[in-house]
Amino acid sequence: MRSGFGCESCGSPAVRLPAALTDEAMIQCDRCGCTLMAWGAFKRRVEAQEAADLRGPAERRAGGARPEARSA
Repeated sequence: MRSGFGCESCGSPAVRLPAALTDEAMIQCDRCGCTLMAWGAFKRRVEAQEAADLRGPAERRAGGARPEARSA
């Protein structure tokens, strides 16, 4: 999986997770310590990227609909 994610301050893809993983808990960049986003938002971002990676490149260009699912 290519994440496409990087800290806006330093570019690092590494994150530091909080001890308590609640959706509201803030995650930080593991390199520079910058606060990035809430854990819940990060999870949704990763899940969306994984779903996009499972679709083929042609399917992503077509807006995500499978050819057999499109109506004529």
